[in-house]
Amino acid sequence: MPFESNKSYYSIGEVSKITGVPAYLLRYWERFFNELNPGRDTRDNRRYTNKDIAMVLTIKELVYEKGYKLEKASEMVKGGTADADSDERTEEILKLRKQIGKEKKNHAIAHQRRRELLQDIKGEIEEILRMMG
Repeated sequence: MPFESNKSYYSIGEVSKITGVPAYLLRYWERFFNELNPGRDTRDNRRYTNKDIAMVLTIKELVYEKGYKLEKASEMVKGGTADADSDERTEEILKLRKQIGKEKKNHAIAHQRRRELLQDIKGEIEEILRMMG
């Protein structure tokens, strides 16, 4: 599913796909990191903003890539030491997701064209075989 960078809000499922962090872990991080606090809609569903996505990516980087434990990562997030380029990273990821969506669509179109061509070739071969006897 392609993601548009001009969207204002994202569901937890969309954020999970964008960031590669499972939804259950996002919910856990919300309890552990006060800075990760998505809004809620009238049905009480989470509504993540680009800022929230940037925070998820920051936490993911601190925990998975840099190897910090959650307590240390929380301290770093509270201190603001890890939030410098997270908005740029979020926008870059959203652009890449949109590009992937376009490429998938192009691939599907090419696949359909190949399939149609092969079906035409198969029909012609069957017709030749019928004429030969």
